[in-house]
Order: sequence, then structure tokens, then C-alpha cells
Amino acid sequence: MAYRTQGDEKEKAIKDAQESLKILDEALKGKFFNGETIGLLDIVACGFSFWLPVVGEAAGINVFDPEMFPHLSSWTEEFTKVEVVKEVFPPCDKLLAVFKAYHDQILGHKDSST
Repeated sequence: MAYRTQGDEKEKAIKDAQESLKILDEALKGKFFNGETIGLLDIVACGFSFWLPVVGEAAGINVFDPEMFPHLSSWTEEFTKVEVVKEVFPPCDKLLAVFKAYHDQILGHKDSST
């Protein structure tokens, strides 16, 4: 919601997302959610490690603050270092361009390159 809205609605969406992230941060005790190896929850939660920061940058928001979520931040670093994970993620710069264009389209912003 924070990606698609503005004003008070955006601020509420950011706080709601951070409350959800807080629950995951508190639940994370090991290197990965499964302990020392990647498990299903790590795969499901990969949005925090890769997608969420890119979407946040495209929308000009910061939902995932490493200081607020130290366990998730450490997990993100470890998860994105795994070779098979690096192989399947698209390049950040290309992904950012796509999300930025989509964000501008949703909010009705004109293309700044024209």
C-alpha cells in the first residue's frame, strides 16, 4: 500500500508494514529462519532482502530500516550472499527502473524524461 498511495494513507501503510516486519525480526534467531540453512520461509521472505529495498527506493520510502530490524538486516546480508540466490535475482538497476516507471504510472506522474 505504501508503494501505491500518498499522504496519510502512505504513512499508515509504512507503519503497518513495519509492525509486520517487527514480528519477523523478533522470530528470527539463527542465520536463516530454518537455522543454518535456507528453508522455505527464507524463500518466501526473500522480498525483504531484495524486492523491498528496490520498491522502497522507487517509491521514495524506507520501510526496511536496518536499525529497526537488526535480525532481518543480518539475514538479508547472509541470504543475498548465497550463490544460488544471487543467480536468480535480476539486476537492481533494471528492476529499479521498472518499479519507478510503474510507481509513476500508478500515481499519475508524467515521465520526467520527456
